[in-house]
Amino acid sequence: MTSKRNIIKYKDTAADTMFTVIGISSHENDFRLSWNINEELGLAFARSDDDIETGDGLKFARFVHQDEEQCLMLISNRCDNGFLIEKLKNLDFILKFDTELNDEVIEEWIKKLRNITLISGSFTIQPEKKIMLLLE
Repeated sequence: MTSKRNIIKYKDTAADTMFTVIGISSHENDFRLSWNINEELGLAFARSDDDIETGDGLKFARFVHQDEEQCLMLISNRCDNGFLIEKLKNLDFILKFDTELNDEVIEEWIKKLRNITLISGSFTIQPEKKIMLLLE
């Protein structure tokens, strides 16, 4: 059973909406990981034209899967010159769900992700304003 510490829910106070985030560790590049997740879970992540850009000019890849139920984003935490979230250097990717998921559904997702051989684990992400703003 997965520990609750691997599940972080954020409240976007500006829009008063909830979203759920799971941290992913994988040594693969973003294209290969997104393709593998698509193959293993039957999703359709595609590279977004809109990378996440930081104030210091760094760009981070964003892959989007949209279906009838929700939008998922797979966001790289690394680029050649740094990290999106510097405090989380052990975190390679962020999987953002645009809705608040109940604990049972989150547990199912974590289990599915852990069964993908290219994923080595998930990590706790401490809810901080900077992280929430970056993921809006």
